[in-house]
Formats: sequence, C-alpha cells, structure tokens
Amino acid sequence: MYRDHIDIGYDMDILIKPTSRVPMIGREYGHFTGPGNPLFSLGGGLVRSILYYILTRFHILHGYYVVETPIIARTTLYKLTGHLDFYRENMFLLDIEGDQYAIKPMNCPYHVLIFMNLVERYRGKIKLPFKVFELGKVHRYEISGALKGLMRVRGFTQDDAHLFTRERDIRDLFLSVFGELREIYEKLFHISISAETVKLRISLSDRSKIGEEFMGSVEEWSVAEENIMKVAEEIHRVYKVDFYAKEGEAAFYGPKLDVIAQLPDPETGGVKEWQIGTMQFDFNLPRRFQLTKLLEETHGFSDLYMIHRALLGSIERFLGVYLEAYQGRLPYILSPIQAVVVGIKTGRTEEDERIMGFAERVAEYLRGREVRAVASSIDKPHLSGYIRKLRTQLHPPIIIYIGRREVESGRISVNLYDFSIRNYRRITVEKIEDLDSVIDEAEKDVKSLIGNPPKYPVQLEYLIF
Repeated sequence: MYRDHIDIGYDMDILIKPTSRVPMIGREYGHFTGPGNPLFSLGGGLVRSILYYILTRFHILHGYYVVETPIIARTTLYKLTGHLDFYRENMFLLDIEGDQYAIKPMNCPYHVLIFMNLVERYRGKIKLPFKVFELGKVHRYEISGALKGLMRVRGFTQDDAHLFTRERDIRDLFLSVFGELREIYEKLFHISISAETVKLRISLSDRSKIGEEFMGSVEEWSVAEENIMKVAEEIHRVYKVDFYAKEGEAAFYGPKLDVIAQLPDPETGGVKEWQIGTMQFDFNLPRRFQLTKLLEETHGFSDLYMIHRALLGSIERFLGVYLEAYQGRLPYILSPIQAVVVGIKTGRTEEDERIMGFAERVAEYLRGREVRAVASSIDKPHLSGYIRKLRTQLHPPIIIYIGRREVESGRISVNLYDFSIRNYRRITVEKIEDLDSVIDEAEKDVKSLIGNPPKYPVQLEYLIF
C-alpha cells in the first residue's frame, strides 16, 4: 500500500506532522512552526547527524575544505553578488537597528569571502583548484501554496560546495564531481547511476532576457554555455549518460548541469523522474568580487571560474524523495533501528523465558557492537502479521528470529536486507559471535566510501510495537 513520505516519516519518528495537534494546547504543530519549516524528531535527528558525518568525511577525503557560515548577512553582501537585484522576491529581509539584513538564501557569497581572505593572506600558497564544502542551512521564500512536505520547504540544508578553478581544469573538475555523485548514490543510497537510470539536463539562459533575468553579457553566457556543453559531452563519453538542453532554465548567474534520475514511483508502480545533484557554472561572482584581479596579483593569472555543486541538493527534499520512492526503506547505516531480534513465544512459560533470554542476549551482543538493536516478542500464532507490520513500518535492515529451535541449537537465523535484490536474504550463523560477519556485510559499502562507518548507538526502543 502506497504511503507518502510524511506518513512514512511520522511512523519512523523521523518527523512530526505539521497537522498533528500539540497535546493540551489544542493547536497544530504547524501553527507554531509556520509553513515550510519541517520539525524533525529523534529518528530524524539521528538520520541527519549520521548523514552529515558521512558527507563531511567523504568531502574531506576528496580534497574539500569544510566551513560553516552565518545565517544572516547585511544586504550589502547580496547587493554586491546581484542577488538583491535578481533574486529579491525569494529572500527574507530583516530590519535590525535601522540596518537591512537578509536571511541567507545561499552559501556561495560567504564561500567567496573565505576564499578571498585566504588568497589575500597566504597568496600563492592557496592552490587551484580550490574546493570548499558546507552543510549550509538556507531560507528562501516560497508561496504557501507551493509548499509540500519535505519536497518543497522554506528552510533547508544544502550539501553545498564551491570550486574555484582555471578554465583549463573545468572539464576535469566536472568529471570528478560526477564521479563523486556516483559514489555517494551507489555506495550510500544503493541508487544506480548509469545510462539506463539517469540523464543530464543542460539548463541554458534565454538570450533575450540577459541583463534582465540573467546577469552578465551575451558573450559571457556564450563562453559559459559552450564550456558546459563540452562537459556534458565528456560525461557522456566516459559514463554513456545522455543529455538534453532546456532554454531559460539556467540560474541567473550561469548555466547548470542537473542530474535527472529515474526512481521507483510506488503510487503508480512505474518510475518517476527527479532532479538529484546539480553542477552550476558561474562567471558572474568572480567578476563581481574582482577575483580575477586578485588572482592576477597573487598568482599571475586571471582566468578564474567558479563551480557551484550539490550532490543531494536539499537534504530535506532528498530525504522526502528517498522515503517516498523506497517507502521508508533506508540504508543500513541510516536506519533508526538497524536490527530487531524477535522472540517467538510458544505459550509455555519456562520455554518462553529461555527464548526471551536468548533473544535479549543476541540484542545485547549487537548493542555491544554499537548496532541500534532492539529485542521484541510475539506469540507464534501472530508472528506473520507482526513481521509484516515490522517490515512495512519500521523497515529494520536486520531481523533475527529466536524460537525453540534456536535456543536448543544455538544457531541463529538472520534476515539481512539485500539492496541488490530489494528483499531480505537469509543467513544462518553458528553462534552469537558470528554476527560480526553480518554487521561487516551490512557496513561494507559505507566502509568503501569513507573507511570506518559512523557508530551512533542511540536506542529508539519506543518505536517497537
């Protein structure tokens, strides 16, 4: 049965429904948070924290520097960047002590300031390409009628990076970014990135609106669009991924390359297209901040370009898309509950005590390995309904059954979710200690991505029914 991401997230305690009522107060949660501001609960906090750790370590291993920037700035910053002229209707503006501020709609102006400070202070020691990464919280005004769950919100977090480079390195950098995107999607989220599953959309300017809706000159846009077209051709050559162009869809500061993925659509039983990662070419900010003059002075060259890129885009939107496409099935490393040990009771008191004692020992062993494991129990006649509910609402990647046979033999029957077949696969281990091999298998993809996987032994036993 199809469920949308809000119902799924609510069942897994990832988020709080804005339409739910606050106990005793009598008003909806959304009345207090306001539209477009999702309220994450304990499961959501856990998922986001682990995801942030993985993304941060991944970027460090790929040569990015990590920064954190303020949530508000004077509008003088956004006047300099052009956002105040070209993006004002999407910004939240504040008056503070007679001075005008904006809540940050994007991270890039701050990243430029950081880069400029480093170049001015350390000059030639700052090598190009220079890559900076931030999990940056931004806010953009969307009309209330356009808001939808996690899919379209006013406050969201970007896995945002900016790359400062010379023209000669543009194609290599775009290729490396696409390779990074492929690693994250395939090894963390088990989403195949191939010619069969994704395509590239080249978003171009509308030449008749350059100077009005798009910053810069026709000549600058021509050079930028030629470069991004060559990048798409190179990605097609290496990865066989097709591309197509859309006029008028560019960002106001430059053309972009969006990755469009085909994901399951459980509502129809088919597939649905979603934009996932994006790579954007920017010639405007380097010019407006006079970066070319600075680099001429410090490095002896002036052909500087800036690339904006996000692998997931909005973390909130991505989680909404993923929860809905896979109906709550999260990767092992992100699952709020990673293992459930089910004691199958027979109705005989002494026997049931031994069964539950063994089930608790198994769960305790897993918790000792910092697995988020819970022991539960069910009478044998109700087992099938209980497991069906467990699989469709909480989606634990590991389900272990403990009954009379397991108590007598000491052998343990493990059901491990296998993303390659999108189903559980049975593994039998001879003793409790052999569960280490099951954990290793569940963690192997993340290990290949960032090394040792993060361990967050938070226990959410309250989720078990």
